[in-house]
Amino acid sequence: MDSLSKSQLKELVRRVIVAQGNAFIKELLRSTTARIGATKEDFTASLDAAIDADELTQEKLEAWLAEVEGWGDQHLYLIAPPEVDGVQLAAGIASSPHAEVLGASASLDFPQALTLTHIALSDTGLSLLWHQGKAGWNRFKAKDFTLEEGLDHYRFDAYRQRLDRSVVRFEWRFADPYCLVLIHRNPEIDHKAVFQDIRRTLAAIGCPDAAAKPIPLDQAVKVAASKGKGVHSTRFELDGGYVEMASTLADGGIDAVEPVRVVLQAVDTGQFDRAQGMLHFAAEEHGTSRRIAVQVYGREARLRIWAQCKREDVLRIVELLWAYNGAP
Repeated sequence: MDSLSKSQLKELVRRVIVAQGNAFIKELLRSTTARIGATKEDFTASLDAAIDADELTQEKLEAWLAEVEGWGDQHLYLIAPPEVDGVQLAAGIASSPHAEVLGASASLDFPQALTLTHIALSDTGLSLLWHQGKAGWNRFKAKDFTLEEGLDHYRFDAYRQRLDRSVVRFEWRFADPYCLVLIHRNPEIDHKAVFQDIRRTLAAIGCPDAAAKPIPLDQAVKVAASKGKGVHSTRFELDGGYVEMASTLADGGIDAVEPVRVVLQAVDTGQFDRAQGMLHFAAEEHGTSRRIAVQVYGREARLRIWAQCKREDVLRIVELLWAYNGAP
């Protein structure tokens, strides 16, 4: 890992860290004596002060970023692990074109194309990280002005550039019977191209050159529906038709609407080939840090996570769905 200077750490704050969710930034600042504040400008000043005071080091910032950036507010696919002994990949990575990003420092870049920026390999897992930059413009009225030249009158409306960074992750915990592919919600990212890139990268570091094998999650939706709590909508399909039902309550699922719940309980989900549904995972019941809505597309082996969250939240949700998927 290359050492970053304090000025580079402050650039990391301005370009990457303050773009994360406010709740996560406040949590980071609470680990220091710096003032927290309420705006992105406050956060930047406080984080800079904590860096100057050596309360936020490169190691702390990178560890925090690894837990937050690229987790949630995304699409997630479950695929079968490569047929290779993961702990033997070190030699393959070292001899590959990607050796320089093994253990690389946090990237400050916003590459135009999806670019592999980090590989982490340990005795327990493999993690691959890609970044892609995207520029946008936010209205900024404070910089508006007018100008008169002779008889002509001009008005200038200001916009401030916003740099966003999309993240793609490949996560494989060697003890798990599945891998995760996490793709940022950016509609400009081609999911098929991502899977091709992942295949090429895995092959380059010593994995078999094979297409990803999706793990369908239809059974997970069916079992979640039978349990009731947290299920806000379901759709069970076969070639000749489908059955769909939902709760329209903001805070209550199908279990809170008795007539719909009774109908759902009467459905023999085993008669249907495909299933999808909107599930809500709550801290008090499922062990997540917050309430998180997840759309599950069973046959596609895909989740759509609707809120930014932390690494442990995503892993917990997948563990719950995996348990559902293996239940009768």
